[in-house]
Amino acid sequence: MKDHMSRLAQTVQLSLEVQNIKEDLEEIPAKVRQLEVDLAELEAQYGQKRAGLDKAEGEAKKLKSEIEDEPGHLKQKEERLHSIKTNKEYQAVLKEISTGKTGVKDREATVAKLSAEAETLKADLAPLEQRVQELRALLEQERGAIQGQMDELKAKLTALEGQLNEQLSSLPEDIRHKYLRIQGKRQPPAAKLVDGTCQECFMSVPPQLNIEIRKTQEIHSCPNCHRLLYIDL
Repeated sequence: MKDHMSRLAQTVQLSLEVQNIKEDLEEIPAKVRQLEVDLAELEAQYGQKRAGLDKAEGEAKKLKSEIEDEPGHLKQKEERLHSIKTNKEYQAVLKEISTGKTGVKDREATVAKLSAEAETLKADLAPLEQRVQELRALLEQERGAIQGQMDELKAKLTALEGQLNEQLSSLPEDIRHKYLRIQGKRQPPAAKLVDGTCQECFMSVPPQLNIEIRKTQEIHSCPNCHRLLYIDL
């Protein structure tokens, strides 16, 4: 009976180690996932500002081209004035010339505004681009480091699961079946009994049961949570 109790305690310990490694395997990638989220957000910011810069520069380039073309258009209209015969047409062309000159000034003001906007965006993009590159490098570094950790933990998990299966097989059939049945409902399936108290549900067992377990070292179940009880030997 003492041997059964000892094997149960070892089984519980191995089971806890297996569970801890499984939790680590789930938690370790969380850092990489967070870095991926941070990088995606940063790249989105960079992309948004880059698009804004491209738009500002594109519009400014178009307006500059129009400004450069306008003197030629104005000259053509001014030359037309000499050949116009009616006052109505003359006034219409004069208005076109005036509108053209005003349009140039408006375009120049818009170009100045777009150029200032582009300079601001360029200033914002420089540190953003550097941060993106740094975060990409860090992400690759973490992926490599974590992959090593994951491989090591998986190897350890495989070994521990093998030991756990061996330990389970060494338990009496009735105890093993109870252990596996309880395992499907709650973790851990066994609990240490300390000073007559189950260390999982923290309820006291009947005094007579506590005495019997310590005297006979037989495996019993907690009357409250139904986990298998074991004691330090």
